[in-house]
Amino acid sequence: MLESHEKILVVDDEERVRILFKRILLKEGYEVDCAASGSEAIDKLAKDSFDLVVTDLKMEGIDGLDLIKKGKTMNQALPFILISGYGTAQTAVSAAKEGADVYLMKPIDITDLKLAVKKALRK
Repeated sequence: MLESHEKILVVDDEERVRILFKRILLKEGYEVDCAASGSEAIDKLAKDSFDLVVTDLKMEGIDGLDLIKKGKTMNQALPFILISGYGTAQTAVSAAKEGADVYLMKPIDITDLKLAVKKALRK
């Protein structure tokens, strides 16, 4: 396992996705916390410091784009990776406009996720 001090927040309404991403990122040496909704993520961002947020697009209430908007008002430098199973060119453009650093399509290739995390953390 690699040694890293970066802290990542994984936000997805599907528990199996949160568990999978957490397991992958822990193996890479990152510190990982999870949130089951956008509103839970906002609460965690207000209380704790993170180096990166990995979020799903489609969630009840505060979706991934709204989370990026709110998160950027809290910390403009915080990088975001937006993940979607409903990707379109329009969604990718919206994600970039809201401040997503990386946009990934489901199903996620584990190697692509690892590379996206490294890329976003370098920014």
